[in-house]
Amino acid sequence: MKSVAIVGAGPAGLTGAKVLLKTNKFNVTVFEKADRIGGIWALDERSTAGFLHPDTPTNLSRFSVAFSDLDWNSVQLNGTSNGHDQNGAMQNPKTPLFPKAWQVNKYLEAYRAKYIPQGTIRLRHEIIKAERLGQDGRPAWKLTIKDDQCQQTTSEFDYLMLGSGFFSTPRPLKFGVPEASLSNVRAIHSSQFRKLEDLFPRPEEAAGKSILVIGGGNSAGEAAAAVAQQLSNAQYSPETARQQTYRSCNIVHVAARPLYALPPYVPVEAASTTFMPIDLKLYDLSKRPPGPIVGNAGRVTKSVKDMIHTALQGTIGGNQSDLGTPALEIPADEPRSTVYVALSETYPEYVRSGLIEVVGGRVIALQDKGSNTATAIVKSSDGGKDLHIENIGAVVYATGYSPSSAVDFLDDEVKSALHYDPQSLRLPLILEGWQTAAAGIPELALLGFYEGPYWPMIEMQARYTAERWISESDSQAHQYEETEKLLDLRKTMQEKGLDVPQYWFGDYAGYMEEVSAHLNLERNNGAFATDREGCPSPARYLSADSDKAVADGIMQDLHRTWQDCREHGKFVARAAFRALQGNWNIRRTIDSALSSFPSGTLEGEASFHPRSPTPDATGLPFDLEYLYIESGVLFLSNGASMPAKRRYVYRYSEQRDELSVWFVKPDSDLEVDYLFHNLAFVAPSEAEKQGACIAKADHLCVEDMYTTEYKLPLKGISLHKFETIHRVRGPSKDYISTTQYSRPVKK
Repeated sequence: MKSVAIVGAGPAGLTGAKVLLKTNKFNVTVFEKADRIGGIWALDERSTAGFLHPDTPTNLSRFSVAFSDLDWNSVQLNGTSNGHDQNGAMQNPKTPLFPKAWQVNKYLEAYRAKYIPQGTIRLRHEIIKAERLGQDGRPAWKLTIKDDQCQQTTSEFDYLMLGSGFFSTPRPLKFGVPEASLSNVRAIHSSQFRKLEDLFPRPEEAAGKSILVIGGGNSAGEAAAAVAQQLSNAQYSPETARQQTYRSCNIVHVAARPLYALPPYVPVEAASTTFMPIDLKLYDLSKRPPGPIVGNAGRVTKSVKDMIHTALQGTIGGNQSDLGTPALEIPADEPRSTVYVALSETYPEYVRSGLIEVVGGRVIALQDKGSNTATAIVKSSDGGKDLHIENIGAVVYATGYSPSSAVDFLDDEVKSALHYDPQSLRLPLILEGWQTAAAGIPELALLGFYEGPYWPMIEMQARYTAERWISESDSQAHQYEETEKLLDLRKTMQEKGLDVPQYWFGDYAGYMEEVSAHLNLERNNGAFATDREGCPSPARYLSADSDKAVADGIMQDLHRTWQDCREHGKFVARAAFRALQGNWNIRRTIDSALSSFPSGTLEGEASFHPRSPTPDATGLPFDLEYLYIESGVLFLSNGASMPAKRRYVYRYSEQRDELSVWFVKPDSDLEVDYLFHNLAFVAPSEAEKQGACIAKADHLCVEDMYTTEYKLPLKGISLHKFETIHRVRGPSKDYISTTQYSRPVKK
């Protein structure tokens, strides 16, 4: 049996160890410098350190943040017990579709317990040097290892597998802003942000200040939205003491290119009234061209770029010009960048409402200006004069991560063979074999060493590596992995070429299919009718040692979710809730059949303000919450007029997939009182006929029955107008109240 050293006990190191051990041909030792497994997911519910907040949800669903042989529904979360549905599939109603970071760690711990024997992983052991030895039958690698007592030892291994993580070290501020001189203003990397006090150690100095967010990628959009959520919560939560502390604060997001903002649930088709998790839509196998599915990577042609822009604009409902900021508006023609996406549920509406201001360009300098403020100088994207952004009270730099520390222990000879360039933060190594191997170094493998690695693809990389090492075959280079092409791609990245995609190695479905074909894996479609129905799943591609029963359970869960979305309208409530966020103009007409209750009209404004879910007497769990505030002037048919105000709380529960509306307390209009009604959305087939998502609700208020209908004509994920109709019948009431909502036009 050959010996293998694996560096890192994150998702890559764990699945690499499991795959190699299953072959019964390798002795495996995993070295992890931290005191727990998980990599960036090495945290629990109370963790304050690390790259992620414990409650940060995954960007993709549990079907993509998973491996082939561990069902999320089998993992114990918060001590919940799991059951089985009528078909025998395991189910856990408390497993979210987009798990939180601390729950991901629970999954990885369960995976370790199931597949990695005790003693395989050595925590608090850091590899500080890896030397490649000669080819004379001896082990190929000599590792220098430092333990938690700072004692150094050496060991030799036949093979070396790196699962040390592409996102190993946050890039410093100077990477994005070479001329930064800040001493009186807090500047932190986006991975360090947890709460507003991280930005303002003296909260009393925060009021009226701007928070600068720097970055043009996914993490920048996420960071801007996370800060905005906390500002909104401070202003509209029942904790009234914080309202004045952060009053009039706003966010200025400087991005070099427009970002599309995509929420976790998107429409199945552009004009659809059905929604599904984003990865199920993006990787729909039926959308691939006829013939074998193959991967694509590298620079993007204009025709492909245009096709992707068109598809995403159909999903979001336009070119983002409606958000009211030129910095996010996608130009129709060249020159325009490849598609860049921020996966965020709230970012677009924070922009529309003005809490986030987006500036197109690059921050080239930051200067202290006294009174604990700074000024940012921005080189404008349109080539105009440099912009000056003043009154900055804090800076969040979302400049990404440097992968260099994940390979800095390799000796210079190996680095040279890998074409290592520490200045290239996106493509530091030139690899082949689906980005796992280097020509001329067959005893080396890397897992997940590229931007945006998906767990199922990392598992595929491990399978490919095991097959390569067992057969002692050379690695396989694809056309898009030819050395000269990758070196040219690296050069174009450094020059910020407009034809370089956000994730150059990002064709998840294509690579999964390619590796599966290469390894002759068994296809496990579950309840999907054909190979082209549904989307990829790690449980869809089985090797000889796969646990078929577990894979079948995962596929049942995936197919059930797929069908529930398409046929039963699952997650329409979530999509509708998301679309309500922000500001609205309203016009209400009240048509009364009784002279004792006059008719009238109301004109005014309304807004849905995100805040953290608040507790109430029911004890029911909620995932999302808005405070709804309405004000206007009511003109009655008898000639009288009066100011009118109204407040509600809107809530969404994922476990029940339910949107509900609640009254607030008369003496405390920020606190929830009791339920007004739950919205019941009609079936997709009925909604399609009306060209809108339709929800119905009723509420008996003493002797008066309120029957309500919501008509929400979503365009992609966007909602530009909607209507509510209340029909009220009672001993002294008989009227219909119709309210038209429309988005205000930003000047």
